[in-house]
Amino acid sequence: MSDTLLVIAAKAVKLAEKLGASQAEAYVAQSRSFAIDVENSAIKSASEKRDAGLGIRSVVDKRIGFAYVTTIEEKDIPNVAEQSVSLAKASIPDPDFVSFPEASKSYPRIKDMTDSEIANLSSEDAASLVVRTVEATTEALGEIQAAIEAQLSANSGRRAIANSLGVEGTFESTSSFLYSYPTIKTEDDQTSSFEYQISRKLNEIDPEWIGVGAAKNTLASLGGRTIDPGEMPVILSPLAVGTVLGNGFAGAVNAEEVQYGRSYISDAFGEEIASEELEIIDDSLLRAGLGSRPFDAEGYPSSTTEVLSKGILKNLLHNSYTANKDGVENTGNASRPSYAGIPSIAPSNFVITPGSGTLDDLISEVRKGVLVRNTYDRPNMTTGDLSAMVAEGHYIENGEVCCPVRSTLVGINMRELLKRILRIGDDTRVTTSVVSPSIVIESAKITSG
Repeated sequence: MSDTLLVIAAKAVKLAEKLGASQAEAYVAQSRSFAIDVENSAIKSASEKRDAGLGIRSVVDKRIGFAYVTTIEEKDIPNVAEQSVSLAKASIPDPDFVSFPEASKSYPRIKDMTDSEIANLSSEDAASLVVRTVEATTEALGEIQAAIEAQLSANSGRRAIANSLGVEGTFESTSSFLYSYPTIKTEDDQTSSFEYQISRKLNEIDPEWIGVGAAKNTLASLGGRTIDPGEMPVILSPLAVGTVLGNGFAGAVNAEEVQYGRSYISDAFGEEIASEELEIIDDSLLRAGLGSRPFDAEGYPSSTTEVLSKGILKNLLHNSYTANKDGVENTGNASRPSYAGIPSIAPSNFVITPGSGTLDDLISEVRKGVLVRNTYDRPNMTTGDLSAMVAEGHYIENGEVCCPVRSTLVGINMRELLKRILRIGDDTRVTTSVVSPSIVIESAKITSG
């Protein structure tokens, strides 16, 4: 089937060229996603979705047109090719466009990108995994009544790309995601929390670990209160790091954002912008990584990019357009949500080098501070200002977790946050595209209540 997708892509490119495109690119994808939801041991819903489509970018005298179709039937290729070329001819020339990527001699091989158990997962087996998660959550909560939501999703897909410069590539991947989300209510309080795992291998998903973790996190959130405000140390758990640095810093080193002056590090290339403790790479070759791939969304070969080394900003993340515009090497970070979109820039696996010490070790070194397990807030990408609500977190006193916090905000500018990173633990966790341990920030402004 993968070869079939590549044949479709190659035909689409040739058709666009015959219609007048000086360069053309075709991206073809086919996927299957399966999800099952359980609420209190009863199946709430189950759904399966299959999707396939083709997107074509055409270039005519530096004018670019894009069109897509939600099928991969051969009869539909001429129409979408014609639309793409027509839109290119009607577009305004882009003086900064140089070229699509040229062909590579070969693409790297990445291990453990697929799992037949995920690709062939039955509804019965999926239901069993989710029910086990709910049962583990219920058992860990003991006598406390709870409303428990849980879901398992399994995804498998193939994609292929071809362009006028000889690029031809295809690969397939799978992934699975399982979570538990209990809500408990007592006479004095109501709270909820969650736990999850995501992996390219089904046998790496542990329903009992997820269930017990979700219950413990929820129980630990009972009795949340406000705390005295002030400047104090903040520990970001891997989940919080995934938001604050995964979105808040990975977005800042997006070359397009820098070129347009929309990044708070636009003027800092080559400078020491962070603590020497912080080292980050973008690794699209990581074994079984959720962002791993042999090539990016333009067919450019994957690699490992050094982003921060000893606090110095070494590289931005580029696709072919931004790399050509800056006259630098492409880092292979072209990304697109599907065949229905044009390439943008995104990290692959944003990996923060671990230090030493467990989360408990990091906590034991803080006299008075805040542990942030989770926040959904990210910084203003232009100014770097961060005002992060602690969606789930705890107050630390004398080296121990004291109590959960409520209505509490962490305020700091990202340039200051990067500089104030004091310690990095070794409790590395995969949170989608970010692979990170916990991080200790020397101080940040805490407001509460």
